[in-house]
Amino acid sequence: MAILDCRDTQISLWQEGSALHSPGVVVLEGGDYHFGQAALEQSRLRPRDSNSRFWWQLSTQPLKPTLGAARHTADLVHSHLRHIHATAGAPDALVLAVPDSMPPEQLSLLLGVAQASDFTVSGIVSRSVLLASNHPMVLQAGKAIHLESQLNQTIINELLVENGTIRVTRSTPLPACGLLALQERCVSAIASAFIQQTRFDPTRSARSEQDLYNKLPDILATLRQRGEASVDIDGHRSRVTASALAGASERLIKGLEQSKPETGVPILLDPELHLLPGIEAMEGQTSTLSADTLWTAFIAKRVHIELPGEDVHLVDQLPPADPQPSDNDGTASPAAPESAKAEAEPTPTKIPENEQAASGKATHVLLGTLALPLRGHEVALGGDFSLRKSEDHWTLHGDGALINGMPGASQQPLALGDTLSLGSTGHGRLIEVRD
Repeated sequence: MAILDCRDTQISLWQEGSALHSPGVVVLEGGDYHFGQAALEQSRLRPRDSNSRFWWQLSTQPLKPTLGAARHTADLVHSHLRHIHATAGAPDALVLAVPDSMPPEQLSLLLGVAQASDFTVSGIVSRSVLLASNHPMVLQAGKAIHLESQLNQTIINELLVENGTIRVTRSTPLPACGLLALQERCVSAIASAFIQQTRFDPTRSARSEQDLYNKLPDILATLRQRGEASVDIDGHRSRVTASALAGASERLIKGLEQSKPETGVPILLDPELHLLPGIEAMEGQTSTLSADTLWTAFIAKRVHIELPGEDVHLVDQLPPADPQPSDNDGTASPAAPESAKAEAEPTPTKIPENEQAASGKATHVLLGTLALPLRGHEVALGGDFSLRKSEDHWTLHGDGALINGMPGASQQPLALGDTLSLGSTGHGRLIEVRD
């Protein structure tokens, strides 16, 4: 049982509650394609050898400019699918969760490309409908907006609950508001702070610019938690504030206000948008979807998506979530799921890219090339960061730390394969060392 989330910001293959993530970016090196996070972290060093639009521009038109042996973007999508599938342990069958912005001809092509891969497509479902179908806030309001973050655009998906089903009634793209453009605005503001404070421009050099982009998720997480962050690039240090980066979200918020049909409609945000400075200025009730919302919804709605004996077709309507129990005053009870809160914190996933799901327990934390054994009650990681033993699990401590690219919850148990972002200290990963 597995589902592939086909949103190019994070192409994610979910199975058994764990996910492998691979952004829709490719870099060509020596005749070989490198996909996902590794490609993203090299894309600004090798702009002529990279492509971040091949999922968005999926077609069989000749690829311009050319990139290796690929004839068109469909070849790149096919190679990316095979890479993800093999890295995740080659599950026999996958359900595809696709953006509603994908036109019918692209959807047909994606199905053909997937069927030419090494797995069976057991179903196709609208990802916005699936995400919203398990969200109590949508049932309560009878309608919602899903703000879907893609690499090259953000999509306003309008959802309606009617006649016992939930469906998308309209999808409106917001150009120049994709994740890459939003990150570019954040980087521009950070670069301005560097120039004003140090006279150093981190965007003048491809190497320092790539370094800044690679550190941006950590910077945004720190800004979200503390309102300011100290950023070190190439031996230069600058202080940046969340207010200085708030303008990065202005175009997105303005586009949403101009496009949404009415006020008071609840808004579901993809996890990446939660960290965007200034996003809190968005009017209305918002709820940030946790990273595992799609998997949880798939488990609940699988019977409506995988239809044995029927031809594979797009499932674009699903029954909404059951009403949640309430207290006597009609408010949600404490037992209601966290997704019912006005703004839920994203829940990090368990398995990063290039790390297959495992049933064992972590025995070491890998910092660069050094593997530290998980022994005693605390393991120092450098700076203010450490791992601490709590009953039968370990927890991460230190301001600004991220777990799998997301801010962790207080006392969140760590699992084998989790990646740790530790600010200027670097990155770590929980691994298992066997004799």
